[in-house]
Amino acid sequence: MRSKRVRDIQDVINDRKQKLQETVSKLTGESCRQLIAKLCDRDPSLIFDILEESSEQMSAHGGYHPPPGDAPSWCTCGNCRQMPSDIERVCCQQIPENCFSLLPDFSMLVLDEAVLSIAQRYREDVLAVPRDQDVNRGYRHTAYRQFILWHYGRLGAGNRRVVPSCCVWQIRDKFPDSFGQYTGFKDGRLA
Repeated sequence: MRSKRVRDIQDVINDRKQKLQETVSKLTGESCRQLIAKLCDRDPSLIFDILEESSEQMSAHGGYHPPPGDAPSWCTCGNCRQMPSDIERVCCQQIPENCFSLLPDFSMLVLDEAVLSIAQRYREDVLAVPRDQDVNRGYRHTAYRQFILWHYGRLGAGNRRVVPSCCVWQIRDKFPDSFGQYTGFKDGRLA
């Protein structure tokens, strides 16, 4: 009895989804944008879905990235790409299967938008630092900080470490700069 009732409810839900999809497909581009804005006003968490879609589209059409392929001679994990300065030419020094950039923890702690958003909010609250208006740049910089915190712990002011190239490019691929312009590593807070 219960399973029939559950199936009936699922059928109703599927029917409503189909009718909703048909209705949405008839909307103009401007009507869709207005509807999305209204929905985000009602449920702000929907913005994450929009940002994810935007990030995926920017990755597909984004700025310059050295293509994955032959790893530079200084790389042992096989996932690094060329970096512009000697100080940034750092590898995680792991065998390919254990590369930091491929670990599930890396995906969860460094690349997940929800984790990064919470880290940004925490930084805003504690340091009174305003959120970056460029969403991808903000996520990129937060992801670099998350990696350092995950790998080294809190370092303190002016104490910096280089993020391995394999991890840098995973972050840049996920949150690209539309013009392919990246700041790179800065040694020390005042440098």
